[in-house]
Amino acid sequence: MNAIEYSGPERRNFVRIIYKPSQRAILKIASHEFEVLDVNESGIRFANPSNKTLATFVRGVLVLLNGDHLEIDGKVEWVRNPEVGMSLNFVIPPEAIEKEQRYIILNCD
Repeated sequence: MNAIEYSGPERRNFVRIIYKPSQRAILKIASHEFEVLDVNESGIRFANPSNKTLATFVRGVLVLLNGDHLEIDGKVEWVRNPEVGMSLNFVIPPEAIEKEQRYIILNCD
């Protein structure tokens, strides 16, 4: 099942930020940059349209729309081209998620 098509009850324990195509956070892994489709405190879904090969465990920097940079590391859980789902080895602080939500509400279309 494609993650975009899922319409059942929410299975996540954390609030998820879903980015618009025109305004997305960026995930930097090594020399590659990926557009973030959505993020929550424990995971990231990002686009990989070039189908770049990723290790099972990755480290990178999440650049939020509000300008904050968060170092992340985690595990690639699934790949459904052109999307990748990644679980994080730590929880993004709820304050960082709330700050990004506020920024989107006040500054994005």
